[in-house]
Amino acid sequence: MQREAIEAALSGRDSLVVMPTGGGKSLCYQMPALLLPGITLVVSPLIALMKDQVDRLQRLDIPSVALNSTLTFAQTRALVRRAQQGHTKVIFAAPERLESSPFREELASLNISLLAIDEAHCISEWGHDFRTAYRRLPNVYSAFGGERRPPLMALTATATPEVRRDIARLLTLEDPLEIVTGFERPNLAYGVLRQCDKDSRLRDILRSIGDGSAIVYVATRKSVEYITAMLRGTGVRAESYHAGVTLALRKQVQERYQSGESRVIVATSAFGMGVDKPDVRAVVHYEVPGSIEAYYQEAGRAGRDGLPAHAVLFFSANDVRIQQYLIQANSPSEAEVRAVYNALHEIAGNAIGSIYSGVLAVDNAQVLRDIVKPNAPLERIIEVLEQAGHLRYHRGMATDERARIRITASRQRLNEVLFKSASKPVKRTIDALLRTLDAEAFENDVFLDTAGLLERFGLDPEEYKVAIRTIESLGLVKYTPAVRGRGGAGVFHLSFLTERIAPHHLQFGAKEMTSRLEANLEKLDRMVRYATEWTCRRDTILQYFGERPKNLQCGKCDVCAARARG
Repeated sequence: MQREAIEAALSGRDSLVVMPTGGGKSLCYQMPALLLPGITLVVSPLIALMKDQVDRLQRLDIPSVALNSTLTFAQTRALVRRAQQGHTKVIFAAPERLESSPFREELASLNISLLAIDEAHCISEWGHDFRTAYRRLPNVYSAFGGERRPPLMALTATATPEVRRDIARLLTLEDPLEIVTGFERPNLAYGVLRQCDKDSRLRDILRSIGDGSAIVYVATRKSVEYITAMLRGTGVRAESYHAGVTLALRKQVQERYQSGESRVIVATSAFGMGVDKPDVRAVVHYEVPGSIEAYYQEAGRAGRDGLPAHAVLFFSANDVRIQQYLIQANSPSEAEVRAVYNALHEIAGNAIGSIYSGVLAVDNAQVLRDIVKPNAPLERIIEVLEQAGHLRYHRGMATDERARIRITASRQRLNEVLFKSASKPVKRTIDALLRTLDAEAFENDVFLDTAGLLERFGLDPEEYKVAIRTIESLGLVKYTPAVRGRGGAGVFHLSFLTERIAPHHLQFGAKEMTSRLEANLEKLDRMVRYATEWTCRRDTILQYFGERPKNLQCGKCDVCAARARG
């Protein structure tokens, strides 16, 4: 069905492409990228995923770039300039990057022939990797040049009929061609081992595949480290991979695994999206995952070369309790949301009915100083407030600790204030900015070397802080200070979109949050039923995704094998 997807893109028609992991989704937009006259813009959720795809395309001499938060403003601008000059065929960007005002302004000057939205299930609350930024993608369509937006191609490996309807509706696909190639992987043998000696059985499985590669998925970072150490103790070339590992080290681990230097990856769900390693002979879930969608996607990384491979799930009741805790911890309570909302406004100095007009830079420690520590991650609570329209979370900025500034007034207006102001610190600060910043700062956010500015012009640090806020309040600049997270805490850069209201009047979709929690617990229940009911594993998966299996039994899973033995 790749041909149909490619022809839809070439004819300008929207499409929704659902193909299993290893089924060839990438070619559906890579081929049109070569044949269409302009640029294909690919929305992708992870930096590692973008890097893998860019590396693959560049090996094929297809000029491609990834625009992500690891790049400086100058690097991003240089890559966009090359694209404007016709030197780039494919641009990868995170959905949050498309929300950046400077980048949205650049879109109008780029000849975008196709917008491909990878991992499109992230837009649905009923999918398994919900990302609020995907919901806001339609807001970007107006930034494209031309009379209408380019054709859209939404791609995913895991989408139930309900999620597919959600994708088409929320992305506003127009008369989309829906391509669902089927969820069956005939070379995969599914199996479940219940209440077993996990370490012993894992070693047995790894021995059974000889020199083949394997992935072991677990629920927590603690389990990753334990299992990696256990396997290394028995001579297995195993490596750890989870979100707590630095980006540079994760890159090295992935490259060693791809090259065959290491044989086994022990990982949380942070690993695997976009990884193209064809010779994985086994994927073992050491602990039960939270949904059949997640399990199918992760298990599907085995046997991408079409040769026989195994997907094995270890199941115990205690693992279910771990997943229940993780699901509930990721669903903040109403009280937690109201407390964080209150704390953010207090930090900004907003009274009831007022609003802070700048970008607030704040870290975990500041927010949690005066409230009871919530069970849910602070980032998740901020996302709830963002989704409800109270905040905007500038994600790309949170990874860089330098101050940013954008001049919003004309040079004439700045000189007028410089001449008329009675404040010496304000006059000296404006003069320093005008002599330091180039024309770029009048159009886009640019990084500001605050320490260098203070030293070069002999500015007093405390007077400078007051002056820059005064200048901002006059509407001359937009300023985001540098904030370092204490003790490894994350830094959040936030804009307030609504005036502060009393917490008991705050509306943020509490009923929807409850519905999502119930839906996620139901997904876990379906996963438990998959593991505990004595039915063909493949048939259970296919029916979950709304597909009627051609044969009643796969003949390969542990259930079918047991029945065949009588």
